[in-house]
Amino acid sequence: MFTFSNEPQVLSVFNFSSDTNEYIGESDAYIAPNTGLPGNCTQVQPPEIKPGFTPVWLGEEWQLVEDHRGQIVYDKESGHQVNITELGGLFENVTIISPMSKFDRWNGETWQLSITDAKAAKIQQIKAHRDDVTADYIVIDGNHFHSDANSRIQQMSLTRMGQAKQIPAGLMWQTKNNGLIELTNDIAAQFETVTMDHDMRLFANAQRHIAAVEALEDIQEVLDYDYSSGWQP
Repeated sequence: MFTFSNEPQVLSVFNFSSDTNEYIGESDAYIAPNTGLPGNCTQVQPPEIKPGFTPVWLGEEWQLVEDHRGQIVYDKESGHQVNITELGGLFENVTIISPMSKFDRWNGETWQLSITDAKAAKIQQIKAHRDDVTADYIVIDGNHFHSDANSRIQQMSLTRMGQAKQIPAGLMWQTKNNGLIELTNDIAAQFETVTMDHDMRLFANAQRHIAAVEALEDIQEVLDYDYSSGWQP
């Protein structure tokens, strides 16, 4: 226990951090006559440090506090990594057990693969692929015509012109597979019908794959399901 003195003193003290009050080491402190201990130190010896714990000064005594700083844990709700940066025990919403995949869900004791989430992800992939193919190209007489939103607007007008035999002779049009071709009335008149058939066929194909995924009962079969067939002729 510290006592004031009229004489200078050199005392062994135990230092603690100014922000966390955790023990940071022992040192000798010079005490000028009639002065007290420097800040952030005490003469009370900390307890023996145990693995996973750090002594913290509470004002009158040391307490061993759980120390998981630098440890990677996992959020039970999202499965995301959480880096522990503060002293104290782990919160109830994290675990040290790592999920094996993005489809793992915490069941209260461990991670368990969720076939529901795996199916939802696979179905989303199918729909995204459907949308990509829908906006890629339509096929008329072996020519691949752009099928994005802007091209479709142009093609609606061209359809009416083609049906009315108003496409100018020698009009050249860019395709995705054959470069520039002559756009005839016969080709132009087909844009609207071919586009509708294109969209309906791709929608039906997507629904076929989605139904196949929904019927699966094994999660690995869901993850491995190949939806690449049946899109473009």
